[in-house]
Amino acid sequence: MNIFNKRPLALVLCIGLGGFYLFSIGNEILRIILFGATILLGIISLILKIRKDRKILISASCIVLTFTYLLSFLYFDLYFNIQNKYKERIEITGIVEEIAPSSYSRRLLIRIEEINGEKDFGHKVYTYVPKNQDYYVLNGTRVTFTAVLNGFSDEAKQYNYSIGICAYADAPEDFTRHPENTNDISLFISQQRELLSRYIRLISNEETGALVSALLLGERDLLSDQLRLDFKRIGISHILALSGMHLAILSLGIGKFLSLLKVKKKARLVITMVFVFLYMAFTGFSFSVCRAGIMILVSHTLFLFQRTRDSLTALSVAVTVICLFQPFAIFSISLWLSAAATFGIIAYAELFSRPEKPTTIKEKIKSYGLGSIQTSIFAVSATLLISCVTFDSVSILSPISTLIFSFICELIMYLGFVMIIVGWFIPVGWLIVPLTTLVSQLAGLFSSIEITLVSTNFQLVWILIALYTLMFYLFIIVKTKNKEKAVKILFISFAFVLIVPTVLTVAENNKETVSYSGTSKCDLIFVRSDSESCLINSSTYSKNTAYDALDVLEESNVTVLDKYFLTHYSWSIKNDMDALMYNVRVKEIYIPAPRNSDEKAILKKVMRSALEHNAEVILLEDYQTIKVGEYSIKLLYSEPVGNTSRNALVIQKADTVYTYISSGILDSVQEDLVKDYLPISDYIILGEHGKKQKPELYIDECYEDLDCIVIHTLNIALTNEAKQFYFNNDCEIYLDPVGTVYFNK
Repeated sequence: MNIFNKRPLALVLCIGLGGFYLFSIGNEILRIILFGATILLGIISLILKIRKDRKILISASCIVLTFTYLLSFLYFDLYFNIQNKYKERIEITGIVEEIAPSSYSRRLLIRIEEINGEKDFGHKVYTYVPKNQDYYVLNGTRVTFTAVLNGFSDEAKQYNYSIGICAYADAPEDFTRHPENTNDISLFISQQRELLSRYIRLISNEETGALVSALLLGERDLLSDQLRLDFKRIGISHILALSGMHLAILSLGIGKFLSLLKVKKKARLVITMVFVFLYMAFTGFSFSVCRAGIMILVSHTLFLFQRTRDSLTALSVAVTVICLFQPFAIFSISLWLSAAATFGIIAYAELFSRPEKPTTIKEKIKSYGLGSIQTSIFAVSATLLISCVTFDSVSILSPISTLIFSFICELIMYLGFVMIIVGWFIPVGWLIVPLTTLVSQLAGLFSSIEITLVSTNFQLVWILIALYTLMFYLFIIVKTKNKEKAVKILFISFAFVLIVPTVLTVAENNKETVSYSGTSKCDLIFVRSDSESCLINSSTYSKNTAYDALDVLEESNVTVLDKYFLTHYSWSIKNDMDALMYNVRVKEIYIPAPRNSDEKAILKKVMRSALEHNAEVILLEDYQTIKVGEYSIKLLYSEPVGNTSRNALVIQKADTVYTYISSGILDSVQEDLVKDYLPISDYIILGEHGKKQKPELYIDECYEDLDCIVIHTLNIALTNEAKQFYFNNDCEIYLDPVGTVYFNK
């Protein structure tokens, strides 16, 4: 099939969107090459003798690509990167749009109104203000402060750009609040959405109200972290994120309801269009909702005036309009996932469209049952490459779970909509409770299957997914003689692409691994043996170190962590645990038994966080051993020192010994605790975390059994004699290593 046949506008817009993406993410050399190729193609099309319709199509594509290049340059190079314009400290006045609290500070997202007293439109920045200062603000507060604008790292750029944040305001000073801004329409809508969410919870219960609020209003903050993790593991996170699917369900329901009331078709379309626009505004004009909303508006408008519908053209127009008015949307993964999934559904609908409705039971089963599964496969196939590149994992249950949970959540949405209208008088909310309970239990059941979520972080898998995605889109845009045979090959290939990462993930879990990764605030040791995995975290415990832990697990292709070993207590420990367990399922958490009142208070937070994520907390007494397959892990020493700590532990398998020591122990009275282990160690890790050495410490001990030594602190070094000894004994030496060190590869 060729889905773009007789749809030149859709084809040209899709080419333009692809060009805009490449122009926006590419470096200068790539952009010049692409722009040069566009101009060259346009010139060639004018010179060569080409069919008139094709020449017009090529010329239109070149014009659109040229326009997208100019848009990308004008927006991202001249306007969006505001930090290039203001190099010195500036005065910023703006509206606080979002507040994200943490242990010691609050992150504020600010929509700028003025810079140095001059009007500014559309720029957004974020900044951090400490909790212990008088910086208390609410959403919608107008503030003024001075700061220095900085750009983002390559890792953080795409996410921040995708939500319209162009810079980071560093070191805010002279922070002042202005009288409440009562005229801000976005603040008013946000407040009404919050009030409606409270009303929903009031007439049902907390769990049901949270799920209904997420599905209808996009208010996900009230959902439990465990439910969100379960949905992620079974591949249906998009159901919790307010998207085009939700708007499509509601608009379809309203259309059917109006049809029952015998409202004429044109009137139904107009009423639905009004509802769509109001819903888009009420939910904050999120990209995926706008994509679906504009599609519906375009489709209904075409039908009103021309009695025709073209979903593909409506989709391409919708995404183009979003990128014209908010060009930073081109970086939004949610927009691309939403558009790609819709593209797959449209392709399937056109491929298997039937002029007549099914009449027999067999035809209905084939059309609705098998057809729904095939539609789900097409949607997943269209987004597979994007998902794997973004998340490095794929849920093998996503086609089935999407089908099951979409149906249940559709019922919840309809009942929830009715509940909002009549729930204060008729207890409709209690009809939804069994459905929300079913959703929670089913999600937990599916998520508990360990191979539900498998890693795609394998070179072979990347190649297979890229080839399958290419084959999938070629199947859609290229004419095929034998359509049925091509579909069978496509579905077999889809199954194969899911089976390969499953097999590789299982095989990886059976490997024996001991590795070390360290930063200035975090030492992480990963141990895997006999399909059991354990991550030892010796850090300051914050969200940043949690992301370091996630990187280690992702590199080791871990989707389920059996044991999470925390060496000591910290007031920031809950932030670390929440950030980690929001992304990875953790079965057991090990932590030393509390020794004072502060540690007992922190332990309560640990227990609460573990309960929210269905993890078990196990307290360790002094010198107690943890078993991970054939390995035993013993914490020798842990002492808090300010915001950090000193830690020492030993990992042992038969005669192989790994000794970890954080800085600050070797020149202290605690050195005796590890003195017996160092001579028999095969691997020694001198970590950075803990109280740093003030004087420089040189190690001259020469241990004959040592195979590898890692020194991750700048204040500890080997003497020349020790270096020569280890070099002669073929002992590997890692000085301040970057990345992960694997000891048993």
